[in-house]
Amino acid sequence: MILARVRRTFDERELAPRGARVLVGCSGGPDSAALLHALARIAPERELSLFAASVNHGLRPDADRDVEAARALASSLDVPFTALRVEVKREGSLQAAAREARYAALHAEAARVGASHVAVGHTQDDQAETVLSRLLRGVGVIGLASIDPAREDGVIRPLIDCRREDVRAHVARHGLPHVEDPSNADPRFERVRLRALLPTLREEDPRVVEHLARLADEARGLAALVSDEEPEARLPVAPLAAAAPLGRRARLSRWVEARSGRPAKRAHLDALERLVGGGPGDVLLPGGTVARIEDGVLVAAPEPDRPTRSRPAESSP
Repeated sequence: MILARVRRTFDERELAPRGARVLVGCSGGPDSAALLHALARIAPERELSLFAASVNHGLRPDADRDVEAARALASSLDVPFTALRVEVKREGSLQAAAREARYAALHAEAARVGASHVAVGHTQDDQAETVLSRLLRGVGVIGLASIDPAREDGVIRPLIDCRREDVRAHVARHGLPHVEDPSNADPRFERVRLRALLPTLREEDPRVVEHLARLADEARGLAALVSDEEPEARLPVAPLAAAAPLGRRARLSRWVEARSGRPAKRAHLDALERLVGGGPGDVLLPGGTVARIEDGVLVAAPEPDRPTRSRPAESSP
């Protein structure tokens, strides 16, 4: 069932051209197992050259078994496989640090094998959960764009239009080797708590996952419509202040994410609006980045030691 959807996603979302070299990120879990198997099935018809890599973050004692599950699947599909290991900085958000290290390793491996794209296994359910997370965090409309099916850095999500239940059914039907990540059942993680909400929401709307995912697509389209170019690192204030409100907030939203690597919340956009309108001071953005106006230009610079509510200043002895 998912093969037809993956083919359609490749075409409709223009994930990769015919003949592309694609590195498939394999965590060892069921989603990435289905991803590698599906891509191996459609690779001949699209003349894709596939490579696979699994990243060991060194955060769990049993992480090696995840890598071995991914290696076994790649071997069964005759896909060249590489095991990667990274060191994760244990400061701030551990999940964010692990994600940053993982993508850096995958991009480096893609460059080594000459792959133009890195495929990862996010599903439509992952998209819906991300939209919910951003809604609860108070992002603006543009911030609901959430997971991009085809990023400019070559990361693609061929399963983004597939339901998680269909992906798991594919794994079971073909007996694909995989392991379950225990963190997927740990309620300490927001994504796990949000995942538990979806069955209740489906009682109100059986298509809630699809509707949330389409909301992300519409937000991405709106961002492109009102701001069809990548924001510069330095934004002149005068034309920004004179722009229509929706276009200004869309550009500010994209600028914040480009500068900080995280989506802008509504509070960030409100504060930036006041700053652009002539208000005093500066604005603390996600990730310890600070925005201010210098000589009529909006700029941002990292200030990792700046105190925040989640990282208060150390008290003097």
